[in-house]
Amino acid sequence: MSRQRFGEVLGQFVELSPHDVSEILEDQSSSRRRFGEIALAFGLCKPQHVWRAWWSQLSGAPERVDIEAIGIDVQCLAHLPRSLAIEYNVIPLRAAGDQVVVAAAEGSLLRATEELPRRIKMQLKFVLAEGRQIQKAIRTYYPAPAVEQITALAS
Repeated sequence: MSRQRFGEVLGQFVELSPHDVSEILEDQSSSRRRFGEIALAFGLCKPQHVWRAWWSQLSGAPERVDIEAIGIDVQCLAHLPRSLAIEYNVIPLRAAGDQVVVAAAEGSLLRATEELPRRIKMQLKFVLAEGRQIQKAIRTYYPAPAVEQITALAS
């Protein structure tokens, strides 16, 4: 079963005419921006509609994302402690209410999907990302405490 196109999913939350979809796809082909980003720019939906559509779309197999391209909402970092991010090799990307989208490397996805929901009482959906991107994000957004940095420099 193939994944529903984002525009179809977004259309479940806001009214999009065939003309709207055509205009978005035309812009998308030249700008390479994401469907939801363009729909927002055109004033056809609100950020919560894009969130609900993405959350809904993630119900299937985890999609691959490029963390550098989509970025990380730093506010969502509060939902996952540094220790768990390191232990499971994951990084939260977006959050709304009690829902969090978490990026995991292929090798850590199964363990993270099985164990993390019990460890943090949030609704989680997972996407796949390159392990090196996750490691870089952990170093950037969860810097080591000063004691760890001094210990690392001393060794």
